[in-house]
Amino acid sequence: MGCIVLHTHGQINAKISPTAKGSITAQCLTSNVKVVFIYKDTMCFVDFSENSPQIHKMTNVTSAYFPVISSDGKWITYQTGVEAEGFSASTKVATAWIRELAIDGTPVKIADTAYVPRFVQNTPVDSPEIIYSTSVACPNNICYNNGLTLKKKIVQKMPQLAQVVYGKGSYYGGLSWEGRFLITGWPGGPNVFMFDLQDTLSAPHAVHTMRVKKNITNVDTFVAIGACNISRSASSVFTNTTLYYDFSSMAIKSAGCYHPLLGTWATHEKLFISRYDGEDLKVFDTPADRPLVSIADAQGTGEAVGKEWYNPEWSNHPYYAAASLLVDRLYFVNSSWENNYNCESVYLVDLKDSSYIKLIESTDSSYTSKTNFSYPFLWVEKSSNFQEDTTWLKQTIWERAGLSVRYYNKNLKSFKSRGNILEGKDVTAIVLYSLTGQKIAALKCPGNSSINLKIAFKNTHPGGYFIRIESKDARKQFMPWFVERK
Repeated sequence: MGCIVLHTHGQINAKISPTAKGSITAQCLTSNVKVVFIYKDTMCFVDFSENSPQIHKMTNVTSAYFPVISSDGKWITYQTGVEAEGFSASTKVATAWIRELAIDGTPVKIADTAYVPRFVQNTPVDSPEIIYSTSVACPNNICYNNGLTLKKKIVQKMPQLAQVVYGKGSYYGGLSWEGRFLITGWPGGPNVFMFDLQDTLSAPHAVHTMRVKKNITNVDTFVAIGACNISRSASSVFTNTTLYYDFSSMAIKSAGCYHPLLGTWATHEKLFISRYDGEDLKVFDTPADRPLVSIADAQGTGEAVGKEWYNPEWSNHPYYAAASLLVDRLYFVNSSWENNYNCESVYLVDLKDSSYIKLIESTDSSYTSKTNFSYPFLWVEKSSNFQEDTTWLKQTIWERAGLSVRYYNKNLKSFKSRGNILEGKDVTAIVLYSLTGQKIAALKCPGNSSINLKIAFKNTHPGGYFIRIESKDARKQFMPWFVERK
């Protein structure tokens, strides 16, 4: 497949992943799934319930950002005027709109001076509510103390009078299912912040404060890390949770600490689900089906040398999210090395089992490519008898199977580790796991005195892993292992 024709409205250098519809039906137990996204200055959508899904361009929408689909899948709300939230915003004023999720439709203005609109969850489909913020001012890099957080009910496509959700600050991330928690965060911001509307005397909680260990003492401590692109939980059970990404593990290293579970990671390389008390519940690495070439091996002909998540957003369904994948391609042009960055694909992220489905992807990887998919939002039909699993977000990453075991520092007594070399003559097997506990590979060891993990698992992608070591006396021990970029 090459370029997809956009329902008589032009062409886009993209294709729907050939396996997307079948994978969606198998994974989500329904084909009634829609995704909306921004392509250049237009808004597009795909309805996977169609017999032959196509990328459709929406009329009467330009310079739009932050699209969100309503709970019944029939409407979208979005912002125009300026692509900004937080301190990076200009003096331009954004406007919020509502419109049919269809090729043709008539936008209706919700409000001027309205930033990052989102549908309020758990409201009647015939009178949805939209929450938005009135300010992006951030004195001293704090955004939540300025402006208002408002909402408007929409009746027969007509916005009603604004109601105050919170009168002492602007929150961009949306409102939790039961209407208790507001979430916010901004580009370059110091953290993800969650505010409990039932506890207005307390300050907002900084959510991304990670439990780590001191390098010298191995004692638990906590380090705050900058994060952004947050979105409200779609869970009706775990309502005090949020999805986002951060600016890398450099803050942990700078604090003289290490993370025994996650190792190290770069900007936007991991998605996190965390809760109000700052504990991390889920971590999602970038998809493995987008392989990379090391910079040292790149020929300058457009090889992908880097990848990161972009614009993650929790869907209407508690188990699913959407995110773009930004790809860094390296070119040798006019006697110099140059990088080109585009969001080349959109993924459905299964938040429950940590798997991914590629929905759409670019067909143009040239140096001049401008094919870029941003701000995706996913809608998945929930069956009439759907009941959310009451345990799926109960455990932290420290408590999960395969992650709650004993971890060893440099002074391993049973099995010594020297970088990628594992020493131990009683080793009978080594099993490689992802950070979410999924088994990736296994190696039988015929009593070797040393094993080079880098050679044994030579096809492993860069990132953090766990190694389970099995010995002759039936002992099973775990240790973290990190594969660096070449």
